[in-house]
Amino acid sequence: MKFGLSSKQTSKLSISTQLQNAIKLLQMSAVEINQEIQNIFESNPLIEKEDNCEGFEENDCEDHYSHYKEYKFSENKSTISTSDIIEKTATEEDNLQEYLNWQIQLLNISTQDKKIAETIIDYINDDGYLIKDILEIFDDIYADSEITIDEIIAVQHLIQNLDPEGVGVNGIQESLAIQVQNSDIESYIKNKTCIVINEFFDEYTEKKFDVIKKNINISQEEILLVDKIIKRQNARPGSCISKNKVFEYIIPDLKVLKKESSWFIIANKLISPDIKINEKYINFSNSEISEKDKEYVKTNLQEAKSFIKNINYRNDTLLTLSKSILSHQIDFFNGGIEKLKPLTLKDVAFDINVHESTVSRLTNGKYIETPYGVFELKFFFSSSIINNDGENFSSISIKQKIKKIILLEDKLNPHSDEKIADMLSIDGIKLARRTVAKYRESLNLESSSKRKTK
Repeated sequence: MKFGLSSKQTSKLSISTQLQNAIKLLQMSAVEINQEIQNIFESNPLIEKEDNCEGFEENDCEDHYSHYKEYKFSENKSTISTSDIIEKTATEEDNLQEYLNWQIQLLNISTQDKKIAETIIDYINDDGYLIKDILEIFDDIYADSEITIDEIIAVQHLIQNLDPEGVGVNGIQESLAIQVQNSDIESYIKNKTCIVINEFFDEYTEKKFDVIKKNINISQEEILLVDKIIKRQNARPGSCISKNKVFEYIIPDLKVLKKESSWFIIANKLISPDIKINEKYINFSNSEISEKDKEYVKTNLQEAKSFIKNINYRNDTLLTLSKSILSHQIDFFNGGIEKLKPLTLKDVAFDINVHESTVSRLTNGKYIETPYGVFELKFFFSSSIINNDGENFSSISIKQKIKKIILLEDKLNPHSDEKIADMLSIDGIKLARRTVAKYRESLNLESSSKRKTK
C-alpha cells in the first residue's frame, strides 16, 4: 500500500515538472528559446537538429525574408555625417524622425517637397525602415492630389541619402546597396558588392559563395572582400541616432505573407528548428554498456523526449494562436492599421480552446512580420469603441486616424482636439474632446497651440 502511494506521488511530481517546463517555454521570446535550444544541444548528446532550411520555411523553403538575417551584419557601423553642421548639431536627444526632418529643413527644396518628406519620414521606424510601401503611402495620402508618384519617389531617394544613409527603404537589400554605393571604396569592388546584394543576396546570406562565383566574374579573394564590405554596413541604419534608447534585438517568430488571394503564416525555423533524437543512441540500452552508461542514456533520453514534446507544443500553440489572430484581423492584413478590429484575449482563447492567461503569456514578447512591419502579437488586441451605427472600431485604429489627421493638417492652422472629434464623427466615430486629447497624448503628439508653425 505504501509502495502504491509513493508511485502515485512520483507520477504526479513528474507531470507537474513537465507542465512547468512547458509553461516556461511558452513564455520565452524568440531569442530566449533559441538560446534554450542551443543549451540543450550542448548538454544533451541525444538531441540533434534535423536537416532543413534556415529562416522562414514553407514546404520547399523557396520563400523566406532576408530582412531578419540582420544578425549576420554589423550593427555598430560608425555613421559619417553629411556635413559638419549636421555632425555638430544633432544631439543624443534626437530621435530618427526628428533628425531626418531637421536635415530636410536645411535643404534648398520646395515647400511641397518638404511636406512630402515629412509624410514619408512619419512612416519610417526607429531602425530606418518604412512600415508601408511607398506606393501605399501615395495611395493613402496623395492619390487624389496633383502630386505624382514620381515626385514621391524622388523625395524618397533624397531621404535615403541623408544621414544616416540607407533609411527610408522597405528592405535590408536596398539599404545595404545604398550604403555601399555611397561608401569610399574602389568602383570595381563597389559594383561587384552591389551586384551580390541586389541579385544574389539569398545566396550570400546562406554563404553559398561558390554559387555566386559561378554566376558573376569574381575571384575567391574578391568575394571575401565583398563579404567584409557588407558586414561593415549597418543592418539597422536608424538605430545609431537615438543613442540614449536601449534597443532590444527583435527576431520575429512568424511571418505572414500573401500568395494570390490567400494569407499564410509560416514559422521561423531559424529560431526553433526541427529537432529529433539522435538515432545512434536509441539502442544503447540493449547493447553491452555499463549500468552507469545505461542510466546516463536513459536520463538524457527522457529529457530529450520531454523537451521535444514541449517545444512542439509551444510551436503548435503559437501557430494556432496566430492563425486565430489572422482570422479576426484579416481587414488589417488587407488594409493596414486603420482597419484593425477590436479583439480580446477571451475571443482568441475561445477560438483555440485555451485559458485567457495562456493567450496573454503567449502573445507577450512574440513577434510576427507583416507587410506593414513587425508587431508584437499583443498589438492585435485592443478595446472596442462603438459608433452610432453599432459598428465596432479598435482604439488602435482610431489612434491611427487621429495621427493621420494631424499629419495632413495645415501647420499654420492646426486642428484642435474638438475639431478632430468633429472630423472623426463624419466617419461615425463619436468621441469626446477629452478622449481625443487622451489618445493624442498617448501618441506623443502636442496640442494644437504647440503644433502651430509661426
